[in-house]
Amino acid sequence: MSKLSPLEVSMLADNALSDEARKIAEEQLEASETDRARLDALLVEREAMIAALAVEPLTEEIDIPAPRFAKTMSLRGFAMANVVTGLVIWGAQFLWKTLFGELVVNATTWFTSIYLPDVYEMTRTTTLFLFEEGATMIDAYMSFIVACVVTVAMLWIAVVYRRSRVSISVCVLVASLGITLQSAPVQALDVRNSEGVLTIPASETVDDTLIVAGERIVIAGTITGDVIAAGRNIEVSGTVGGNLLTFGEMVELSGSVGGFALGGVSTYEIEGGSVAGDLWVGAETVSVDSDSTVGRNVTTAVRLSSVDGSVGRDYYVFGETAELNGQVQGNVEFFGNRVYLLDEAVVGNSVRIRSGNPDALHQADSAEVQGEVEFLDLPEEFEQRSPYATLGFYLWQLGYLIGAFLVGIGLLWLVPGLREVSLNTGSEGLKTAGIGFLAFVSIPAMAVLVAITVVGLPIAFIGMAAWLLGWYLSKVVVGYMIGQMVIGDKDSTPISLLVGLGIVVVVINIPFIGGILSFLLTVIGLGLIVQYLMGAIPARDYAEA
Repeated sequence: MSKLSPLEVSMLADNALSDEARKIAEEQLEASETDRARLDALLVEREAMIAALAVEPLTEEIDIPAPRFAKTMSLRGFAMANVVTGLVIWGAQFLWKTLFGELVVNATTWFTSIYLPDVYEMTRTTTLFLFEEGATMIDAYMSFIVACVVTVAMLWIAVVYRRSRVSISVCVLVASLGITLQSAPVQALDVRNSEGVLTIPASETVDDTLIVAGERIVIAGTITGDVIAAGRNIEVSGTVGGNLLTFGEMVELSGSVGGFALGGVSTYEIEGGSVAGDLWVGAETVSVDSDSTVGRNVTTAVRLSSVDGSVGRDYYVFGETAELNGQVQGNVEFFGNRVYLLDEAVVGNSVRIRSGNPDALHQADSAEVQGEVEFLDLPEEFEQRSPYATLGFYLWQLGYLIGAFLVGIGLLWLVPGLREVSLNTGSEGLKTAGIGFLAFVSIPAMAVLVAITVVGLPIAFIGMAAWLLGWYLSKVVVGYMIGQMVIGDKDSTPISLLVGLGIVVVVINIPFIGGILSFLLTVIGLGLIVQYLMGAIPARDYAEA
């Protein structure tokens, strides 16, 4: 007999041979000492591996049937399957391109192409309407309130003293007092409006406060009072005795301002002009040429601030880049990335650069700084710090907890039905969250739409006040509900409220996810409040009926 191969010896050691092959191999082992020695070595190796892996040897063979197709697919069926798969993929791509590319994108494009009012036009119109009709509106609302109070008072007097002859006299007296209390509106401003160019010619003098709005505003005359201007392009070449307040896209000042100048624009240019007081500007770029002067401080919050003229006191810059090629009598204080002191720059005191980076300063050789140049770190209020490392954070949270607890006690005492609110699971819970999200989003949007009409400003104000109140009370309601779930005792309202609010305060301050959890709790709380109100109104009507 021939010797066993190494594979046969290995399979014999692993009990991997069939019964017939095992018998033949065992007969060969009796005749070959070499095969027995190889088998013994493999068995020792097998036992060592089993011990190392702590795996029990298999005592039974596991029969794993190989999966088979229930029915052999023909070539025709295989081809049809590929064709159907290709059609499905093509159809999905076609529908995606059609529905999304054509319908959604085109619909969005059409929607965004709808005319939207220009922001300057809206600001101009709203400002003018408020100044022109604001006093009349307030007077009308006050008159309506007075009329309602007078009517209620007369009805009450008539009911209480219906058997007395003096009731008629008293009613007449109350009505007369109500009419007397209503004052006529007074207009004490010079308000002007124009769809195109609005001009105050050099020959005109306005002895009052002037409020103007238009596409382009040109003030070349003399204004003894203040000027409030809202427009796209504003040019002031005349004299303003008081203060100058401008809101628009571009302001060009070449005249004189007796008070301070304040601007919220994109570009603010002073060319040969003068401001006796302070200059405060929030814009993209601000420039003061060499022929211009500012009597007091200059404070700018801009991307680029350039001063070539004279500044009577200090120069403060909050922005990316500042350029000084003029004279500043006081200090220069800069919060930003780069500051340039050019050839003709003169600083009467110190230069403080609040960036902590010496490379932020680019000073020309001929630039003069009579004080010191200091590179300071940003103030603590500008540095990003962890709020959890400050005592004020915990004091604020404690104050919020105490305030919410007191408000919650009052709310649950005034509206005892809120003690029974609960958040159901499943679709009902999603319904509550959906209602809360709808209230959270829709109320501010409707308030803005109503406020655009200007006449609806009181309604918008009431709606926003109700929204803010609901936003605050939502966490109180959710906190009480959580406290009830934790305590499980409906008679211990203060304890449940305190425990629940404590959990809410901790949850909304969890790093990274606290904001998301706070939003979810707000939405759920608003949903609970809205659902309670929707259920309470029909119940009350049914009880009264």
